[in-house]
Amino acid sequence: MSQTDVLVLRPAAGPRRVVLRFTAVTAAAFIVGGVVAGGRAALITSIGLVVLLAASMAVYLSRSRIVVTPAEISARGLTFHRRRDRRLAASVLRATVVQPGAVSETIVVLDAGQRALLSINGALYAQADLDRLVHHLGLPIGGPSGPVTMAQLGRERPDAVSWAGRHPIAFPLLCALGFAVIAVVLGTLIAALTG
Repeated sequence: MSQTDVLVLRPAAGPRRVVLRFTAVTAAAFIVGGVVAGGRAALITSIGLVVLLAASMAVYLSRSRIVVTPAEISARGLTFHRRRDRRLAASVLRATVVQPGAVSETIVVLDAGQRALLSINGALYAQADLDRLVHHLGLPIGGPSGPVTMAQLGRERPDAVSWAGRHPIAFPLLCALGFAVIAVVLGTLIAALTG
């Protein structure tokens, strides 16, 4: 296998800056919240949450990539690594997806039965890189004629959109709730340990 048969895409500089800005603003809010709450336990908890958030985003940006080889197509993120046999790929669906606060492209690789093999969120990647990906795959391209929401794409192609994508309000709320529970548990433990 020659190097020209392999395509590796990593997050682009612009989307990386957006993730880093989000992390910085959230970290500042945690620190301010810890100071306003008062006490050593609140400050230690907020610093711990900032470290956890910063480490998660650093791992997210360093691990995220799309790789296409002659044998497989894979997409990797913070908590997943999806790998599919490239020989099963028959076509590509490209959709411009409007999400709260952002517009990005989603690429769905379909099999011969038009079932989703792999769904790739293009939010971290440059448009030129996504064009290179589709060109490199060399498959017929289809998709909605205009921008759609993730929920609309999920109604049209339920197998191409995750539960989180089909529920753009519930998923962030559940994440925030989970993070709040972690903060309360961590704060309680630190308060108990520091007296």
